[in-house]
Amino acid sequence: MTSSPSSGSSSRRHRQLVVLVALIAAMLAVLRSGFGNRDLVMPGRDLDDIRKSGKLRVLLAYDPINYFIYRGAPMGYSYELAERFAKELGVRLEVVPVRDLDSQIPMLRNGEGDLVAHFMTVTPIRSRSVDFSTPLDSTSQVLVQRRQAGRENGGVIRDPRQLAGERVHVRGKSAYFTTLKEIMEHYGITINVVPAPGSLTTGDLIRQVDDGTIRFTVADSNIAVPHLALYPDIDIGMRLSGRQPLAWALRRNCPEFRAALDAWLEKEKRSGVIDTIHHKYYEQQYQFKRHAVDAFYSSKAGTISPYDKLVKAGAGKIGWDWRLLSSLIYEESQFDPHASSWAGAVGLMQLMPSTGAMMKVYNLGDPEANVRAGTAYLESLENEWKEIRDRDTRVKFILASYNIGPGHIRDAQKLAVKYGADPNRWEDNVERYLQLKSEPKFYNDPVADLGYCNGAIPVRYTRNILARYRLYTQAIPY
Repeated sequence: MTSSPSSGSSSRRHRQLVVLVALIAAMLAVLRSGFGNRDLVMPGRDLDDIRKSGKLRVLLAYDPINYFIYRGAPMGYSYELAERFAKELGVRLEVVPVRDLDSQIPMLRNGEGDLVAHFMTVTPIRSRSVDFSTPLDSTSQVLVQRRQAGRENGGVIRDPRQLAGERVHVRGKSAYFTTLKEIMEHYGITINVVPAPGSLTTGDLIRQVDDGTIRFTVADSNIAVPHLALYPDIDIGMRLSGRQPLAWALRRNCPEFRAALDAWLEKEKRSGVIDTIHHKYYEQQYQFKRHAVDAFYSSKAGTISPYDKLVKAGAGKIGWDWRLLSSLIYEESQFDPHASSWAGAVGLMQLMPSTGAMMKVYNLGDPEANVRAGTAYLESLENEWKEIRDRDTRVKFILASYNIGPGHIRDAQKLAVKYGADPNRWEDNVERYLQLKSEPKFYNDPVADLGYCNGAIPVRYTRNILARYRLYTQAIPY
């Protein structure tokens, strides 16, 4: 008995429908998987696409070296290089903030940025999913540990086999995790590798070693070395890997974009620009001056500095005690009119050229002009914080803003509100959350618009100025 033509046709339609449904289900599964894992591979934008769009989208994570906001301006080693590259291409730079370092390669692959614009360690695993620029530097991985007082050789370990059974905290998707696995296989030992959240930077983990929260982490030597200036009790003397290349990451199948990037990097390297910017952020930034709280110029009775007349005139225009303004100037420059900072701030009041331009003052090397611009900026900060009714409290908000910029203080206010503190009180309230902005939980919080801030610095800055001001009022007549 044979089937009728109509029944055969119906059977074929049924099979086709089953296949179609299966294909649709597979496509939906891929899409769901891709979006859920932030790893849906999108076609890369090549050079013409980037130029037509008018912008270069760069993935950067907040940290104290590569990308941060200082006195209202974006700064950092990677940021400054990326900005120069965008200018080379004739487009504007658009920073796409990365809140979780484990997500930066998936974000690149799914089209959220054109570059991961800080030098990543080039590894075989990473090279299977993204392309890399020509390496311009290399680094080795080191064990970060804290020296222990009273112990022989500081109680530090120098043989990887001594890590057997120890807890070592590193990000789970970092090159450090891979290195520790290779050490375990090579020596036949077991290390308790504790995966750290992707929101923690290597610098965050180094700080946790210093304060005793964790005992060990791993860092690239180029990151670890500058942190010695901040944490003199840490030890980075044990190397865990050979030299590994460092490069920027970009999506695959963008040959013209990669060629332009490689040519530009090579040009900047030959000109010495990369070395200059590296020195600025990896070395100069960490050469902090330690100001003595009770030090002031007193070679002549009743005198604070050779610039007292200028300071009194400037303070009078904004209604400040000239001794308070003198204390701020000491903290900034120790009354050296030729002082310049790693960030480019200059003169007695250490003004950024952009701030001077806002105040329509350009000759910041001239003491009179510098004080005029600095006091005008302080007056603008008085208006910024006019909501703070108590005068003494408002001064603290102003001083901290002068040091780090009002945006970070506004972030600290918003964090204070979120966690039930008073946004108009300084001690134990806004001050506390400003300090907490150095911790990923807080600088990655959605209410913290400006991200990372080493809040301990403006807090210490404010305390130093006020402590010195009290000494001035005891010793120097108004």
